[in-house]
Amino acid sequence: MIKKLLPFCLIILIFLTSCNSKPSNADIEKKILLEYTCAETAKVNSLQIVKSSPTTSILGFKGFEYLVSGVVEWPSGCTEFGTALPSGFKEKFENKTVTLIKSNEGWQ
Repeated sequence: MIKKLLPFCLIILIFLTSCNSKPSNADIEKKILLEYTCAETAKVNSLQIVKSSPTTSILGFKGFEYLVSGVVEWPSGCTEFGTALPSGFKEKFENKTVTLIKSNEGWQ
C-alpha cells in the first residue's frame, strides 16, 4: 500500500512547491529594508499589501509589483553613517512601490 501512495505523494509535493511562484512577506520586507540605513537592525511592522500585479523586467524576467504600507522600526536604534535614531524609532511608509523579480538566487 505504501508503494502505491509514494508516487501520489511525490506528485502532490511537486505541485505544491511549484505553486510557490509569488514572493513571501519576508521577501517583500527584505526588499523594503534595502532602502533604509541600518537595514540589518530594522524590521517591518504592520505590513499591508494594498495592491499586487505581475510585471516583467527589462530583460524579460517575471516578477511582481506591490503597493505596500507599514512601519519600519529600529528596536535598538541606529548610529550608522552619521544617523542618530534612538531605540524604538519608527518610520511610517504609505503606498510604497516594491518590485521583486525572480532570479536563480530567489526574489530580488
